Amino acid sequence: MQKGLHGILKLLLVLACCGCFYTCAVKQPTESEDLQKEAFANFILPSTWQNSIDTLQINNNWLSTFNNPTLDSLVQEALIYNQDLRISSLRVTEANGYVESARAALRPALSILGNESTKLGGDLGSNGLNGGIFAASWELDIWGKLRSARSAEIANYEAIANENSFAQLSIAAMITKTYYLATETYLQINLAKEMIKLSQDMETISQNRFDVGIGTEIDIALSKATLNKFNDALFQLELAYNNQLRALELLLGRYPCADIETNTELPESNGHIPAGIPAQILERRPDILAAQNRFNAAFYRVGEANAARLPQLNLTASLGLLDTRQLIVLADNFSNPIRSIGGKLVAPIYQGGALKANVNIRNTQQQQAIEVYSQTVLNALADVESALNAVNTLDSREVNILESVKNNERAFELEKIRYKVGKTDMRDLIDQQMDFFKSQTDLLSIKGEKIVQRTNLFLALGGDM
Repeated sequence: MQKGLHGILKLLLVLACCGCFYTCAVKQPTESEDLQKEAFANFILPSTWQNSIDTLQINNNWLSTFNNPTLDSLVQEALIYNQDLRISSLRVTEANGYVESARAALRPALSILGNESTKLGGDLGSNGLNGGIFAASWELDIWGKLRSARSAEIANYEAIANENSFAQLSIAAMITKTYYLATETYLQINLAKEMIKLSQDMETISQNRFDVGIGTEIDIALSKATLNKFNDALFQLELAYNNQLRALELLLGRYPCADIETNTELPESNGHIPAGIPAQILERRPDILAAQNRFNAAFYRVGEANAARLPQLNLTASLGLLDTRQLIVLADNFSNPIRSIGGKLVAPIYQGGALKANVNIRNTQQQQAIEVYSQTVLNALADVESALNAVNTLDSREVNILESVKNNERAFELEKIRYKVGKTDMRDLIDQQMDFFKSQTDLLSIKGEKIVQRTNLFLALGGDM
């Protein structure tokens, strides 16, 4: 039996090699340049950014530009425990399983059937036929249906892997922005506390002026109202701060108890960010690469659908031994061991238009993939242009607001002196205090927004962490 088994396997191998010799090559997806020409039908990719003439190479390791070990550790923690990333990672593993399944379809299928029974009647093995059969089958992929399916799954796997990479970058960017927004809110809280102390001093001054007969009760009421306003602002800021900490903890996969330390100051973010050229992000942005892989997968699915309309050839072979001692009647020409070699040709003739419809569906999906790729590229270009514009604008605004803070602080000090000597009333002093407070909060907001927009730019350029 062992010699017969070896013979069958050799014959299968020879037939398979002959079949492979006559198989058609699987068509490959269009080159990136051709895909871009088709996808960018209504625009031309510029050589430089509209909001930057810089063409220096884009830097990697953007997270290190913040020089914050605490932030680095938080990002690493999120990459391990963030729930969305864990789900995304499992999807990559799942896609790899589909690749292995598609590869398995190209290999021979081997099986063994064994039975031992004394019962007469019923199926094989229950009617007195005892023994074992070894069977082998192999579908020859003459037209490339199985290879196209395998290539489609590989492209789909690569798309999901790239989407996972972009998800990691996005989570890192979100951690960075949330961390520094919480820091900004923390500084806003400290600023509100300073304003509360100033308001308390103003209330004392107004009360003292009233006691000596040079103040009014209106001034006292206004100073108390201002104090109440800043106390209420403090409550709102503390609530916002706790919510930001909870949001950060959720990103880390922690219990949201608002118990996490943030910075006590915002880093200066005035360094230049090399933006490279628009064409570079086509090879750097993982979401763009994913969209291109989605197109490749759709392309191979078209080939798979076309090949399904053509005849399919399967080779089969079997070898077995049967115990016939319990048979009542046995054919005269029966031999043991039993062996067989054959082939099965399946040629679809009429399926009610299902196969043709499937080809049309796959072609439409391929066109959709082109449009998705175009949309993804346009969105990426818009992300970069918007972030560049925002960074440039915020740098200019910060200079003006710095001057505004200095001037409002000086004006507030002078107004306090005027009030103490009775040359103005509480309304003017409060107005000046509010201007001073607003310019300070505006400055903190600008500093925080600069970090946010720089992080957005790093993400938009597709830079590595």
